[in-house]
Amino acid sequence: MNDFADFTNRFRIKNSLPGVLTTLILYGVLFLLQFALIFAVGHFLKEHEDLLQGLFFVVDLGVGLHIVNDKRNDPVYKVAFLFTMIVLPMFGAFLYILSKWDIMRRWFSEKFETSKKKNFTYYRQDPEILEETRMEDPLFYNTARFLWNQEDFPIYRNGECDYYPIGEVYWRRMLEELEKAEKFIFMEYFIVQQGEMWDSILDILKRKVQEGVEVRLMYDGTAVLTKLPLKYPKAMEELGIKTKVFKPIVPILSLYQNHRDHRKILVIDNKVAFTGGINLADEYVNLKAPFGHWKDTGITIYGAAVRSFTNMFLAMWDVNADDPESFRPYIMPPEEEYKGKKTGYVIPFGDDPYGKNRVGKEVYNDMVNQAVNYLHIMTPYLILDDETKSDLIHLAHTGTDVKIITPHIPDKKIVFRVTRSYYKELIRNGVEIYEYTPGFVHAKSFVSDDRKAVVGTINCDYRSLFLHFECAAYFYDEAMARKVEADFQETLKECTPFTMDMCMEFNYFQRAAGRVLRIFAPIM
Repeated sequence: MNDFADFTNRFRIKNSLPGVLTTLILYGVLFLLQFALIFAVGHFLKEHEDLLQGLFFVVDLGVGLHIVNDKRNDPVYKVAFLFTMIVLPMFGAFLYILSKWDIMRRWFSEKFETSKKKNFTYYRQDPEILEETRMEDPLFYNTARFLWNQEDFPIYRNGECDYYPIGEVYWRRMLEELEKAEKFIFMEYFIVQQGEMWDSILDILKRKVQEGVEVRLMYDGTAVLTKLPLKYPKAMEELGIKTKVFKPIVPILSLYQNHRDHRKILVIDNKVAFTGGINLADEYVNLKAPFGHWKDTGITIYGAAVRSFTNMFLAMWDVNADDPESFRPYIMPPEEEYKGKKTGYVIPFGDDPYGKNRVGKEVYNDMVNQAVNYLHIMTPYLILDDETKSDLIHLAHTGTDVKIITPHIPDKKIVFRVTRSYYKELIRNGVEIYEYTPGFVHAKSFVSDDRKAVVGTINCDYRSLFLHFECAAYFYDEAMARKVEADFQETLKECTPFTMDMCMEFNYFQRAAGRVLRIFAPIM
């Protein structure tokens, strides 16, 4: 179609409420049929319990021993699965077996690791830069060395960066940079939803394709349930936009579908990269307000460090490729050819549920353990493992200023209940908790000591730290850290400090519900 408005309207009609409901009902029925089959088998086994009781005991015992001795499991995961097995013995064992030996999960894991290994060969680490960081800050050097030695994410020096304290400004900068594109545009997002924000971006993408710019779009498969029509990729291909859906939802019980692409990446010509908490939907830029004012943040990075985001995108894109490509043409020339400002250091990094390390968790924990004067956190969800909770409490006990901003108006009430269940213990031990009074905080940032900052897509919950594909940038940069801290202080002015008295006002049901839900947080 030549008329962009007609094209947009045509596909909005296809994404009408009846279409969405039909998709949800179809998928729901297919999933329910599979649950019914499982319960039917369970009922059959129950009727023959006397004959199979010994088998049940052996299976539960074997799975239980495996859970306890599996060094890859976080202790809280072990508690969650063991508790489930106590309440629902065979179901709990089945759930754990499915999580570990799911065929679809193993198949995708192998494909992703192959793609990652292939594309990460393009990374290079300048040893001079690593040595500089060792001399400047040995603790930060250790984190940088971990990210390079274990995960192949290099640290960069030549580059410029900027920070956006609200989605509206971030959106405006996206449009400005998209207009400058000459070679390629890569976009990877958790959510893409039709509306004013996406339409403004799509309008530019359409024109850029006509100018000869290569455009690739990838979004998470959960979008087809409520956000986009099933045939939306075909519509994008008609416009000349190469499009892929990450792990399309398949109505088959498989924990493979539990690992979602939560990243937000925009790369333009290998010159600039965007990331942060902002998806491509109207609520992220306050054109809609389902949960009050939406507080979100984002960053841009210019220069050699953009290569890391380019590689992360291409590694993910390559997983679903029928014909693997050579991505060398997309990689930027050597770092010295970019004449950027030397304002500090940055390490773009990614995390995935299949690797040997929980990269986001390791970086966050290093931020906690290395803070001296202050550590300030913004997160939409606060669901902590025992290690991180203990580290935050210990840091507060040392006299370090520890503050955390969470939402006051939640987008997920159950998760909000779990988040609030941590308040009492943290506040009692010196950690200050603030809720963003005007609405919902979706920002994900750590900042400490006017030196270090992490901004990206990683929430402080089990989904982000253990189950999702994520990305972020770790800055050792005074200018950037001061921008993040200034935004934290401005946001604090619109927050309500939570007190012990307020925690005590939670009724018995609220406190009990939060505690019970915490048990299942790792497998929610």
